Amino acid sequence: MRLRVSLLIGYVCAACSAPAPAGGAKSAAPAPLPDATLQSLDGTPTPLASFLHGRAALVSFWATWCDACYAEMDSLNRLSAKAGSLSDAVVLGVAIGEDHEKVRAFAEARGLTYPLLVDPDFALADSLGERRVPATLVVDHDGRIAFRGGALDAASLSAFRKAVEGTH
Repeated sequence: MRLRVSLLIGYVCAACSAPAPAGGAKSAAPAPLPDATLQSLDGTPTPLASFLHGRAALVSFWATWCDACYAEMDSLNRLSAKAGSLSDAVVLGVAIGEDHEKVRAFAEARGLTYPLLVDPDFALADSLGERRVPATLVVDHDGRIAFRGGALDAASLSAFRKAVEGTH
């Protein structure tokens, strides 16, 4: 499994197109990811926890107007496809501050294949103190935030690999 995860992260990292600003860091004492009910792309209230189920997660906060977010979407599609082969990992996009219909149309036009939720009123974003986009969280199998950073980069991918492997 370790080799598969390392290959997964190496493949995607090589494809990352936008380096993140410095500042992504692993928390000294991981805090739990707040409970939140967001919207699916059809507007249905959807608990964030329904996507986690004890899995390690890479959560990407984004917006349709964000060029840096757009630049990392192909990498997130590839990472999600690779993570999908692992039963204990998921890549999830959370569009913040936008209407679910606008996000749905954007996702369809862009060919996004990873799971997406919408946080139109910044409920989750504000509970995390996170309104910047792109922003990346890595959540471990226990639902704790193991990493917070900016755009998808080598540090966030390394943290995701460690979360999938169960190392901290």
